[in-house]
Formats: sequence, structure tokens, C-alpha cells
Amino acid sequence: MPDAATSGTITRLESQVHNDDRVSVYLDGEFAFGIHEDLVVKHSLQVGAALDYLAYKPRTEEEVRRKLRQEDVPSPVIEDVIARLYELEYLDDEAYAHDYAHNRFSSKKYGPVRIRRELTERGVDRRLADAAVDELFAEVDVTAAAWTHAEKRWPRLAGEDDPRRRRQKMYRYLRRRGFTSNTIRPILDELEQDGTRNEDPLR
Repeated sequence: MPDAATSGTITRLESQVHNDDRVSVYLDGEFAFGIHEDLVVKHSLQVGAALDYLAYKPRTEEEVRRKLRQEDVPSPVIEDVIARLYELEYLDDEAYAHDYAHNRFSSKKYGPVRIRRELTERGVDRRLADAAVDELFAEVDVTAAAWTHAEKRWPRLAGEDDPRRRRQKMYRYLRRRGFTSNTIRPILDELEQDGTRNEDPLR
């Protein structure tokens, strides 16, 4: 079995002359290691297995890597599968980040902090995550989204006798949904004053 640190693209598989049941694996044109022929058959199916995994829902490159590692696929084979998936255009982390950000905002009205964190947890490069989130929140009203959560939650905290604790609980609730302090504090001020949102008629 190859060392986990081994990396490269599989360029050739060749039956070993003195050991018929083993196959030599060449990475980038050079011999890397030998494996049993049964493993060759097994790992030749990994692209298909990865496609099945992708068919369920879009995945990031890192999610596919994790899945293949869980299946004990050797590192060189994983690299080969990933390369093939890019060739087939089944992997595209930039498009994934864009679609994921828009879907999470549309369905959950989450703020930028949470959406960015969820993207990076799924293995999206931080630069791609930042770009997707920045693009999204240049198009939508983050304050309106935060108010959607606040107006639903605030009445449920009416049983809290201490105004300071009620404010703290509301603040933490909105933070968990991905909004920044700059967005949250003006909302809390309005809630404490009137208990609802003061709509600006000129907006």
C-alpha cells in the first residue's frame, strides 16, 4: 500500500513480470509502488463512486476527498479521481460557493458570517468563500434579513424580566445566524424602544 504522503497523477499501470497478481503503479511517468491486481479493479471504480456521491447533491473538492479517504482509497488514486472529475466538469468550487451562498440566504436568511463559515467548513477556499459572500450581500439587504429573524424571536423573549439579559439573548441569537455587531446593535436599539421595526417611508 502506498504511503499517504505519496502524490501525483497515475500515468501507467503495468503487470509485474515476476509476480502476476501484482501491478506496478507509475506516478507522473515514474514507478511509485506495487499493489494487488484486485485493488486495481476496485480503484478503477472510484471515479464512478465519486460521481454517485456527487449525484446526490453538489459537493466541494474537499468533501469528495474526505469521502474517498473514508473508503480507504490511496492518496495517488484520490488525486487521479479529483483530476478526472475536474476534466468532466463535475467539480467547481467557485460555482458551488456562489450557489450555496445564494441558496442559504434564500431559504434561511442567514447573515454573511454564518454563510462564510459554512462554506469554509465544507472545504471551500477562503478566497472563494469571501468572493461568493461579498457578491451576494452586495445584492441583498442584510439588515432586512436580520430583522426577519429579530421580529420572530423578540416576542418569545418577553418572559425575560431583565432588559439587559433580553438584549443579550437577542444579540447572541442574531450572531448565531451570521450577522455582525454593526447590523445587530441598531436593531436591538429599535426593539428596546418600540418592540418592532420603524420603517423609513423614504426607503
